[in-house]
Amino acid sequence: MILKNCAVNLVTPFTDTNEIDFSSLEKIIDRQLDSNISAIVLGRSTGEFQTMNDDEIISLLEFTLKKVAHKVPVIIQTGFNDMTRSIMLSIRAKMSGADGIILSAPYYNKTNSNGLINHFKSIITSVSMPCFIENDPERCGYDIPIDVIIALSELENLKGIIESSENINRFSKLKSSLSKNISIICGLDKMLLPALSLGANGYISVMANIWNKEAIELYNRFNSSDIEASRELFYSMYPIIELMEAEANPIPIKTTMNMLGYEVGEFRLPLAPLDPDKAAQLVNLLMDMNIISV
Repeated sequence: MILKNCAVNLVTPFTDTNEIDFSSLEKIIDRQLDSNISAIVLGRSTGEFQTMNDDEIISLLEFTLKKVAHKVPVIIQTGFNDMTRSIMLSIRAKMSGADGIILSAPYYNKTNSNGLINHFKSIITSVSMPCFIENDPERCGYDIPIDVIIALSELENLKGIIESSENINRFSKLKSSLSKNISIICGLDKMLLPALSLGANGYISVMANIWNKEAIELYNRFNSSDIEASRELFYSMYPIIELMEAEANPIPIKTTMNMLGYEVGEFRLPLAPLDPDKAAQLVNLLMDMNIISV
């Protein structure tokens, strides 16, 4: 299982001219490797892949792979709403050495169940490598029907579902409907404890870009049956988790990283700087929690 325990979903740092800042990226990766994170995830909304072309995405992947040097798995989002682009990018990711790929539901050009099955099946069968399907209804506008996931679970290299909804009932249905060969991965920091209580096999964290030790400890405490301690740590971190959703991801996390001295740059449009009032709330929270710069 390549996507398990606590993985970090890296932000993509940009320079003043809006190019990938590989110098900053190197420092970010070093810090994650020092924390014993279980895997590095590239893309999703945190990595701003929706504003990057394929060559940029592959260059970021290859740099990360070289830096990580097989210490932990590197999983990358290659699934978009364009099936042909998704297939070509998935093949390039495999050739570059990625350990797995993430396929999001098609957005904007939403389809029916047959269309979803054929879309995902076409991508998954084009590469003989571990694949993960992500359900993210907030960004894609709908839930992937569970019967679609059940149909796709017969594919040998579909290894897991990344569930990024807040629907706890859906976690239960997925866990009870799928074989143990299909991992259920929690894709939201705020859903970690409910998801783990229902048997989630892993966790992709955004807050781990900064609070990686806390994210790992949260998972490990629960996994070692220290439920009370895990719950206490979760509640102590919840104000941060909640504020990381004050605006569209990754605006809050990158703003916080810049405040703390990580120098990850700004965003690519249409993302814009954090609202000043919310930025003030963030500063006050960091001060109240005695969180200092790196």
